[in-house]
Amino acid sequence: MSDHEHDAVSVTAGDASEPGRASFFFYLAVAIVFAVFFAFDLFEAISNLVLVPQVFTQNNDFYRENGLDGLVVSPPWVPLIVGVVVPPLAFVAAIVVGRRRELWKFTLALFAALGLVAAVSLTLTAYVTTV
Repeated sequence: MSDHEHDAVSVTAGDASEPGRASFFFYLAVAIVFAVFFAFDLFEAISNLVLVPQVFTQNNDFYRENGLDGLVVSPPWVPLIVGVVVPPLAFVAAIVVGRRRELWKFTLALFAALGLVAAVSLTLTAYVTTV
């Protein structure tokens, strides 16, 4: 009879570790899905950092050729760099805030961070296009 109790305890202990592994994979899956969205924003910001200065250079050359030196401006470097820094920083902050919390709270933290990144990205895009 004691062998039977021992088997029941070992089976229960083995089963207890499985939900921990499964929940880790759920957290990992949610993090990977959100990482794709954050990566898209990062890719967009890097593209802007590379291409916007080229557009400014072309515009400035045109202005100088036509005697419109008052319209020559330098690229808005600070907003362009902020656009590159914000997505990874927000993702890491959301992971840190959401870790060791329930899955829905973890997901909510990532969703809020993604909303923050989208708002900052749109604001910076609007600012850069008005310069």
